[in-house]
Order: sequence, then structure tokens, then C-alpha cells
Amino acid sequence: MTCLDVAKKYLDAWNSHNADSLVGTFAADGIYRDPSTGVISGHAIGAYAKHLWSAFPNLSFDIASIAE
Repeated sequence: MTCLDVAKKYLDAWNSHNADSLVGTFAADGIYRDPSTGVISGHAIGAYAKHLWSAFPNLSFDIASIAE
């Protein structure tokens, strides 16, 4: 799996608003770091995403370009 494949899987989880899939893109000891959350991991990542989707129901991400 390439880095681009990993990025697409991660963004697909965000765009489908699927918290379980999003959490599944992280390694077992993976962390998410954001200025508003600090460091979170595991199911806290999914809970945070659900909070964002509730506040921003149209939230989505696109890959605008790829550096080669």
C-alpha cells in the first residue's frame, strides 16, 4: 500500500462520516494531534470526528494535488 493509498483511505473515512473506519486507519498506538484537542487516540478520535460532523455536516476533504 502506497502513502497515497493510505491518505485516500483516511480521507474516505472522513468523507463517509464513518468513525469506525476513521479509527481503523490508525495503528493500534496511533495518535491524532490537533490544536483544539491536543493528543487523542483510539475511540476518542472517532468521538472527535463525530463532534465535527455534527457541527459541520458537509465537512469533506479532497486531495488537491500530488507532489511527485
